[in-house]
Amino acid sequence: MTAPLLALSDVVKHFPAGRAGWFARPGTVHAVNGVTLEVGRGETVAVVGESGCGKTTLARLAVGLYPPTAGAIAIGGTDIGGLSPKALKPYRRRVQMIFQDPFGSLNPRLPVSAILGEPLVIHGLGGRAERRRRIEEAAQAVALQTGQLDRYPHEFSGGQRQRIAIARALILRPDLLVADEPLSALDVSIQIAILDLFRALKRDFGIALLFISHDLAVVDLIADRIAVMYLGHIVEVAPRSDLFRAPAHPYTRALIAAVPVMGRGKRGPGAAAKAALKGDVPDPLDPPVGCPFHPRCPRAEDLCRRVAPKLEPVALSGAGHRAACHFRDAVAALGAP
Repeated sequence: MTAPLLALSDVVKHFPAGRAGWFARPGTVHAVNGVTLEVGRGETVAVVGESGCGKTTLARLAVGLYPPTAGAIAIGGTDIGGLSPKALKPYRRRVQMIFQDPFGSLNPRLPVSAILGEPLVIHGLGGRAERRRRIEEAAQAVALQTGQLDRYPHEFSGGQRQRIAIARALILRPDLLVADEPLSALDVSIQIAILDLFRALKRDFGIALLFISHDLAVVDLIADRIAVMYLGHIVEVAPRSDLFRAPAHPYTRALIAAVPVMGRGKRGPGAAAKAALKGDVPDPLDPPVGCPFHPRCPRAEDLCRRVAPKLEPVALSGAGHRAACHFRDAVAALGAP
């Protein structure tokens, strides 16, 4: 069997908490806790969850910006954890990242042509003419005009800056793009255009995509599979259609119920109000024992407070649907919220 393009196996990432200042607390931030996830060639996998659940940390682990505290990260079947910076360099070309802020991630002192050409210089690819050709190809792939390449980032709109960031990630011809909340800073009309661009890149170049988002309505338009993350854990992963048809984790049900629906209106309790979560996300400095979701779960029992559930298959759903809930089959039997 062909190895997945990206494979994370029991990946853990902890950060020491700050110790200076009036409000500092000693301890360890449990950002990512034993995540196992794969992305196949040409596949789009979305990771969704609330702010602070560890999505961005997971994205940065996937591209090698953070070393894992524990676990393994493999690209094309090769574990990159123990590689030197020199040995890691070819793998960095295969996996590129698009950051959340389309302005802060671009050097304001450089014109767009230099921003796009910088990865080619770093990796020693091509001469001046070849680099210029590839810069223009990358710009055209994201619908930027070659006459705009001598402008600076502040001369572009937010949507255009995000296209520049995508072009920079594309110029090394990677196998996988890791997009961290690439739409959150954009207007809705621009979001649709960027989503169409991602779909075109997948269709035309066969690029795989790890798409980080907090918006299930958005990932419903682009994802092949969806992984739901809560407090550093993957609590459910499934093909897109199965996840929306029969969510098997109470947290996933709450997220789906909260997605705005045309015509639902504001009168009456509605599915969103019935599935509304109580309380706040637990402190990552002191995560709960047992199931990480049990303090907010309407179905929690004593077993949930004592034993952490494993990510296991959902019997009532299709292949590839797994959930970390002791009552996953009963929850899935409820159907869509």
